[in-house]
Amino acid sequence: MLEKQAGPLPVAHEDREDGVASQNAVACLLKPLRQTTRNLPARLQFDAWRDTNARLVDYVSPEILPESYEVSATTFFFGGLALLAAETPAGTYRRSATNLRRDGIDLLSFSLATHGHRLYRTQDQTHVMRPGQLVLHSLAQPFEAARTRSGWLHLYLTREDLPAAVVPLVSGCQVLDTPSGLLLRDYLLLLADELPRMTVADGQRLADATRAMIALAIAEGPARQEAAAAPLAAVQLARLRNLIRANLGSARLGPMRLCREAGIARSQLYRLFEPLGGVAQFIQGERLNAVYRALTDPDDTRSICEIAAASGLFDASSFSRMFRRAFGISPRELRMTHMLRATHEIPPCNRSVSGSLQYLLQAT
Repeated sequence: MLEKQAGPLPVAHEDREDGVASQNAVACLLKPLRQTTRNLPARLQFDAWRDTNARLVDYVSPEILPESYEVSATTFFFGGLALLAAETPAGTYRRSATNLRRDGIDLLSFSLATHGHRLYRTQDQTHVMRPGQLVLHSLAQPFEAARTRSGWLHLYLTREDLPAAVVPLVSGCQVLDTPSGLLLRDYLLLLADELPRMTVADGQRLADATRAMIALAIAEGPARQEAAAAPLAAVQLARLRNLIRANLGSARLGPMRLCREAGIARSQLYRLFEPLGGVAQFIQGERLNAVYRALTDPDDTRSICEIAAASGLFDASSFSRMFRRAFGISPRELRMTHMLRATHEIPPCNRSVSGSLQYLLQAT
């Protein structure tokens, strides 16, 4: 049976209290569906993956079975959308009219290869999807596909997720190579990096921004101009978040540096982070969350002081107070508790992700 893994981690939501982050509640990160064949015997891997996807698509068994078929796929469900990131071997598969009648899935898919190629064929179109190329197609039409060893992102959404004026513009297999399509491509790459650190509430906000970004990529004429403001702000915020996370250990990380490296005005920076409690609040929260993840990682053998300093929290005494206020437990207690309960799964705080990808897409 294909291995499925899932498990949320606590993350702090801070409120302002005398200029210091405080914790009113512990939220949970988005809980992904993880599927992999890597822990199965090599001879069983292809059959396991084929059987797992049997209702969504039909995999064609090669004349000579590969010695191994290692697949790793992670799907995040956020605000009614689903983003799948996968590393896959070469393979051939099809979605037939029988599949369509059986599952009734009518979703749109934005597909992006990070490496590798895929030949995609419908009744009246044939297209080779290349790395860095964003392609829109529908799961409501039969298709055949053959791919090389590849890395993929797939964003799934319903037609109802698009503005009514945009839906008629979606047909067949479309390559989104316009400036706004390339902007959506870059946004999806940022999104894939963001989601593992997002809470359920964050996911809802990201879903709204993602829908606006998609409308911008597909819309034409005046509708495109009208749709532009929110997606551009979402991309700027995602880039700033990545910039912050890449520099957490720097004592000089602050508004001035962010403005200089991102090339934006201070007033614009403050507007972008206002819904998140402000720039300083966000940076402090990210530092505390980075420490939390490290302390609950059994492979991280650094001392607590080393972990805190690497995340930009250099004052040991104030760090311990901030950490306890944020998570309701001291750093040392957290590490000891996690070591004692290394196999204990924290109860999920969002909807169940048990079952196949096909089952979950039907519920999307």
